[in-house]
Amino acid sequence: MRKVIIALLSILSANAYSQDMYDVIGKETCACLGSKKLDYKKIDKKELQTQVGLCMIQSYTSHINEFKEEDKIQFDDKDGMRKMGEKVALKMLVNCPEIILELGKSTQKDNGDESEDEIVADGPADVFIEGQITAIKKDQFISLQLKDKNGRVYSFLLLDYFETASMLTNNELKAKDSVKVSYTEIELFDVATNEFKYFKIITDLQRK
Repeated sequence: MRKVIIALLSILSANAYSQDMYDVIGKETCACLGSKKLDYKKIDKKELQTQVGLCMIQSYTSHINEFKEEDKIQFDDKDGMRKMGEKVALKMLVNCPEIILELGKSTQKDNGDESEDEIVADGPADVFIEGQITAIKKDQFISLQLKDKNGRVYSFLLLDYFETASMLTNNELKAKDSVKVSYTEIELFDVATNEFKYFKIITDLQRK
């Protein structure tokens, strides 16, 4: 009986710790979004979701070593990422309910009439680079290396889901393919250099 009680306490303790970590991620995601000073009247649903996802991932990656191995989530695990997003969103609802409310508003706005669509169209344009793939690497994250027409080489990470992400996850692209990569930049902790660095995160991918 004593062993059963100890086992139950261990499970409850582990679950409580996981919830504490999600609370930390929720608070840091709220703080990250607040620092961006987003204009919720102009930003569209896709961009807002991207910014929320990137802030959440930035926080998660900085705390990933604090999770047990079995609780860690791979970024190509769509279902796992969805569940993590739901848990973090619940914490955000406590810490920054106004942002969750804006997410709901942006969804309604994108499903609205043509005049609303015109407002969305005036939102921020995607930043993109066109070029030829030089390498695709799969380590902890999927990274894509690209050379543009001027010979400059760029590196991008796949961290968040988008409509054409399967081109990378399903191995549909290869070296020398020409693509257009839309991206945003986010500051993440680089374990190799033991410092925070800016990384280009893919938000859309098109074959040229």
